[in-house]
Parts: sequence; structure tokens; C-alpha cells
Amino acid sequence: MTIASRKPFKIVAGALAAFASGTGLLAVAHGQTALGNISDKDSIFIDAKTFEILDGKSRGDIAARIKVLGARELDGGVIIARSGDKLYIVDSPEGAQTAAPGGHGQVHIDYEEPKNSAHKEIFELIKQQRALETIRELLSPFRLPEDIYIKTVGCDGTANAYFFRERELPTIRLCYEYLQQVHDRLPKVTTKDGIEPHDAAVGQLLFAIMHEFGHAAFDIYNVPVFGRQEDAADEFATYVILQFGGEKAHRLIKGAAYSYVSFIKDLKDKPKVTLPLAAFSSDHGAPEERFYNLLCIAYGYDAKIFAGVIDKGYLPESRAKVCKYEYSNLRYAFRAMITPHIDLEKARKVIETTSLVEENARASAP
Repeated sequence: MTIASRKPFKIVAGALAAFASGTGLLAVAHGQTALGNISDKDSIFIDAKTFEILDGKSRGDIAARIKVLGARELDGGVIIARSGDKLYIVDSPEGAQTAAPGGHGQVHIDYEEPKNSAHKEIFELIKQQRALETIRELLSPFRLPEDIYIKTVGCDGTANAYFFRERELPTIRLCYEYLQQVHDRLPKVTTKDGIEPHDAAVGQLLFAIMHEFGHAAFDIYNVPVFGRQEDAADEFATYVILQFGGEKAHRLIKGAAYSYVSFIKDLKDKPKVTLPLAAFSSDHGAPEERFYNLLCIAYGYDAKIFAGVIDKGYLPESRAKVCKYEYSNLRYAFRAMITPHIDLEKARKVIETTSLVEENARASAP
């Protein structure tokens, strides 16, 4: 639900050294005496033919040049190694793993007064339920390199949630129009598919927030994304929700899927759906695609807990066959690119102690 604005890549000066090739390259690099450091706005150049190390000083705005050159920030460090007549560059995975704990960014929340008086009730409701405080707690295990801001705001009639940089500060905005829309469409009683009104509210809000935080994570951690970023943000959100595990994850995913209730109805009543060609032009996937992707990742996570999506015909068996691999690929990407920025012990405690589902609510398939 966003058009993310990626910030220019930052660059951090790190120690560069040339070492002879051999086993234990990273250990050798970390064990060397420092040869010096790079001052602000300085740079060095290593000639790959002559192996000379040259320094330089920027005469203008180095930040502008970094943007033009498409430079990327080094998370932990980099190693330049010479072997014979060739130079090699290695990003240090050890550095990447230890760089994350240095993040001291905070999650700031703000319930802005709604512009439209009609949203006063939803404004008071989410404040009373401490919705943003809960989100801040859920995000607390992430080691943030900079502060991030989450706000509920009026959006002049547009029902949306989106991430962008407001005055260069990473910001997630939840529109009161969107929150009102979710509230107004909640089921009054448990649906025939076993979705509780509370789960529908929490599941949809959590999915939307984590989708937007997915955009924020790609931005602040400089995560490269192949394909549509909107699809990647959906998968980020789904993966995070599934980490609650077991029946909690089951109910939250069902709640998130409630946003596609009209599609579910069409699936049963009108299985042949005709769409205008322009419907396929959006940077967001069609609701039908997002529905199937959500169910597939969940089924790939645990085929037993989510067996109902197959039994009730919501996920075609032809797609279900590859869902295990889809989840496996997602898990690998998340663990490689995002997990190094998470305090895992704190994450476990947050998952165990944060109450998102009502204990006395009924839980049934799918």
C-alpha cells in the first residue's frame, strides 16, 4: 500500500588493507594492526594494475557525488586482497553480523489529531487500545541504524498506509481513512470460515504495518530487492506474522486474509473473474494474487496448521506443491538480509509476551 522512496545510499569509511591470499583471510584481516583511518570527505583509490594506493580529498559536496555514483554503505567492513597480479574485494560477513548491534535508532509513535471530525471515534479507539505502542514493542528487537517514525494521520479522504522519508526521516503513515475502512468492514460475528472480528482487526492492521515496515527495512538496511518491492513487502509481513507460531500465527494470517473477503466470495460464487487489462498494470499485485501468495507462504510454513486452505479449496493443489519451496526461499532471504539486524533473544520474549489474539476466541479452520 505504498510507493516507497528509497534514500540515496550512504557510504561509511572503513579500514582498507591489502593482504596476501591464503586461508583464514577474514581472521588475518581482523588481526592486523590499524594502518590509519579515512577522514571525513577523504577517499582512497587502489589501482588494480599498479597496486598503488592513492588518496583524495573532495572539493565539493561528497554526498551529492555518492548519490550520482550509486555508492553503497559498508555495513561492517571490506577486505581488499592481492593474489598475484589480481585484486579481490570481499564484504566481511563477520563485520555485517557485528555491525547491527551498534544501531541505536528508536521507534517514535504519534497519534495526530484527525483532520476530519468523522474520524474522531477511530482516533480515540486506537489510542485507547494503544495500537501504536504495541507496534513499537513488536519492532523493538530490530536494531535500527536510525530513528523511524510511525504516525496515524488524516489523508484527505485517501484510505492508505505508506512508507516514505519525511524530511529525510523514515516514516510510516497510517491514514485514519484506512483505519476507518478496516473498522467498518469487520465482521459482526465469527465468519463461516472461523475468522473472529478481533482477529480480522488485528490481522489486517498487523499485516499493513509489517508491510510498510518491510519497505522501511529495505530502505534503512539497504536490502537489494529483485522484482516488485510491493510483493517483497507482502512476503516480509507474512514471514514476520508466521513467527508467532502455531495457532497464534494461524489466527493472525486468517485475520489478514479477511481483507480479501470479497475475493473469497467470488472464488466460491463466481470462480471465473474478468478483469480489465489495466488491472494488471499496478506496482501492487492484484488482490487475487496477494490472497494466493499469503496462503501459499503460510501453507509452506506449516502444512498441518494451514491444511484448511487446501481442504476448503482456497489454495489450488497445483500451487500448494511449490509453497514449501516458496517459504524456504523467503526464510533464507530473511535470515540472510534481515535477521543480522534483530536481537533474537528479545524477539523471542516479545513474541511470547505480546498479546495479539484473545484467549477465549474460537479458532477453527482454515
